[in-house]
Amino acid sequence: MAENPNPDVFQDAQEQVDAIAQLTQLVIQQTNTVNALLAALGNAQVGAPVAASASTFALTPGKVGVEAVIDYSTKHGSSVYKEYKAALPTVWDLKGKGLVVFIQEFLTRAQDAGWTQGTMQVTKFNNADGTPIDLITEYGKIDVDTLKAQCDVFLLPGGANFQTRATQNNKLMAECLLSSVTASAKQALIADRGQYTFDGTIYAPVLFKHMMKIATLDNKATSKWLRDQLKQMPAVMLEVKGNIDDFFNTFDKWHTQLIGRGEDLDDALDCLWDGLKAAPCEKFSKWIQDKYDLHIEDDPTWGPITVEELTKRVKAKYNLMVTNKEYGSASKEQAEIIALRAQIDALKGDLKLSVAPKGNSKGDKKDKKGGEKGGKEKKTKNTKAKGDKQRQKQEESWKKTPPKDGEPTTKTVGDHTFNWCVHHMAWVWHRSENCDLGKKRAAEQNHVSYAAAVNSSPIETGTSSNFQALMSTLAQAALDEE
Repeated sequence: MAENPNPDVFQDAQEQVDAIAQLTQLVIQQTNTVNALLAALGNAQVGAPVAASASTFALTPGKVGVEAVIDYSTKHGSSVYKEYKAALPTVWDLKGKGLVVFIQEFLTRAQDAGWTQGTMQVTKFNNADGTPIDLITEYGKIDVDTLKAQCDVFLLPGGANFQTRATQNNKLMAECLLSSVTASAKQALIADRGQYTFDGTIYAPVLFKHMMKIATLDNKATSKWLRDQLKQMPAVMLEVKGNIDDFFNTFDKWHTQLIGRGEDLDDALDCLWDGLKAAPCEKFSKWIQDKYDLHIEDDPTWGPITVEELTKRVKAKYNLMVTNKEYGSASKEQAEIIALRAQIDALKGDLKLSVAPKGNSKGDKKDKKGGEKGGKEKKTKNTKAKGDKQRQKQEESWKKTPPKDGEPTTKTVGDHTFNWCVHHMAWVWHRSENCDLGKKRAAEQNHVSYAAAVNSSPIETGTSSNFQALMSTLAQAALDEE
């Protein structure tokens, strides 16, 4: 007969089964909890990966989180500090000549570093009238006291933005400015540190304005002077010998300073057109004139034009012509102008040679009695009344009028016969070939003679009456000296 099982064994087994069932139920509950949490996060299945956060797009490190303080304890913060406090590509001497390049490079740095963005920016302020201005391009539209007061907000303890990103931007900006000037310019700024340093802190915006003040004063950049220069752009074109890049650099230098002083030139565009039309290249000048006509006629194919847009289009045309070796040939009219100037310069030299220096002759020395040495009688100048002299000049004004092309060079006036003298550029009694003045000049000159300059002029006489009249006037001055 089999033994009865031990009741204690059955009890222990039942307890183990119950324990396993409880653990299984707990696992099921925990699994459901996890699934519910994942579902709340947008994951439908157990074990689905959590989506990564989207990256913030920015063109430069300085434009990332422009409102947040830069953590300089991190590698990223340290690299940002080194990059944006560094000197600009071109070191500046605080002279007006390099002002445009400096402003362009500094504006790029300010934008890359985030100094111009958000509520923590340090380049945009309101002037005394409450008008918003951009300090970098309109530094002349705000006074120092108004500028400093707005900088106090992020530089003075207790200011609303003290020890924020704006405070850091000011520090970076100050170091960049002081690192971007020559040694001599830096010494000048250090000597003037009281103009932009307050309570031991450099106010970078005030420092920038002070630098602009030094540059414009050094270049005599008063508003009137700048306006006068901008109205002389045709002369600038001749001075730079038609180099369009140099031409625009000069225009930008003066125009930028004028705008920076809070002013502008209403006809700045016209000044630019006038200068471009003086370019010493026939093909280029014709292109400019054609575009100018479209501009005047408001032709829609050319469109409304600004100084900036005109600069862009003209530079593109110039670069294309230079690449194709089409730029540089002067027009016939421009060649004539150059020839005229050369001849006028030569004539001026001839007139100087024809006039004997005063007080340079040994015989001019006077003795103690007031007479000349050697017993010669002192000469007296034949003077006429002022009114008679003026009337005589009016009556004889015809003597300065040259014969027109094809007209005879001899004519009779009253009882006298007059000949046109190419040396005196006037109607006289003698012929050109017998002129003592011409012979004297021919002997004194080692270069092309005065007569050759007149008779062999490349300019047709039919189109140079103004020039001949000018020559006549200058020649008459030589007659008066005789």
